[in-house]
Amino acid sequence: MLITAANIFVAQTGHRRAVIVEIETDAGISGIGEVGIAYGTGTQAAAAMAEEMLTRFVIGKNPTQIELIWNTIYDVSFWTKGGGAIAMAGLSGIEHALWDIKGKALGVPVYELFGGVVNERLPVYANGWWTDCKTDDDYADAADATVARGYRGLKFYPLGEHDPETVIRHPTRRRAADDIDARVYERIAKIRDRIGDRIDILLDFGGGLTSDQIVRILRRIEPLNITFVEEPVDPGLPRALEIISRKTSIPLAAGERHYARYGIHPILESGAVSIVQPDICNTGGLLEARKIAALAEIYNARVAPHNYGSALATVISAQLGACIPNFMVLECFPDFDKEPGFESVIDDPLELQVRDGLMPLPTGPGLGATLSKAMRASSLWARVEPETRRESVGSSG
Repeated sequence: MLITAANIFVAQTGHRRAVIVEIETDAGISGIGEVGIAYGTGTQAAAAMAEEMLTRFVIGKNPTQIELIWNTIYDVSFWTKGGGAIAMAGLSGIEHALWDIKGKALGVPVYELFGGVVNERLPVYANGWWTDCKTDDDYADAADATVARGYRGLKFYPLGEHDPETVIRHPTRRRAADDIDARVYERIAKIRDRIGDRIDILLDFGGGLTSDQIVRILRRIEPLNITFVEEPVDPGLPRALEIISRKTSIPLAAGERHYARYGIHPILESGAVSIVQPDICNTGGLLEARKIAALAEIYNARVAPHNYGSALATVISAQLGACIPNFMVLECFPDFDKEPGFESVIDDPLELQVRDGLMPLPTGPGLGATLSKAMRASSLWARVEPETRRESVGSSG
């Protein structure tokens, strides 16, 4: 079996812009994956990165030799070493598609190729439930309504401000009002009072504040039974993360902007995080995320995959959650299909199948997902075939 061609799609799917890779083979089996730059800037760059990787390293290869293709791309692309969002996201989307092909060829879900099912249904927490909230009472009402739908965990951004382009805008220039600790406390306290003590509250600070500011906030909210705090500081400052971890009893989580096992290892080794959050769509793919989960076991840490892509990203993340023993919880956007400009990327999204805060596993061969016809018809970005191959200019390094 050989890879003959590929398609790249860029689809506006609600608040996210999904970059989807589809790889074709001469056996009539195709595979799909997601390039994890669904928000922020970089969509076009990520699509172009995937196109170049496919053209240079993938077309004409045996799709079952996933480790060989992965390591060739990683070693030869140059900018993949050290990890960067665009390069590692491009590699991730390609890797997903290769596993999808292999699973389909063997007639089994991808998680069966990684040791089989450990978790038959996946606990999920809700994100995005806060979109229309402005006041503390709005947040409490929305939280209460989300819990009533069966969700046992809620994540939100206590410092976030609504932004029409990015949905949520984190603090800039590491600035916050002097009374920010009191304001954050009041909002969380109102939510906690409404939903009770048995529902998980998870907070994302987006790495926007200085260490002294975030420590003041964390100390203030410690009595509110917070499950974890995500990205309390800029992910480029691992030493600050380590210092903050020593000054709070709240578990810290990070990983969505640390790439591959090489990027996540330092934050585990420092003891700064109790929960790692690799994004399977930008950390290097499914096998790389599986290696990260094994690494986390050595440091007695759990894995809560970051999942802020399309519904295909959720299916990919569920493949990992199914087969790792230290899985904690998966991020889920229950109302993704109500977002402005939503376009379905796949048929039968798992988000719509959540019951009592638990998500079923995909059961079909490979990833168990099928691209929607509407997305195919409207979102083709590039077609990659052998004759489109362009020789590289210059040399790396």
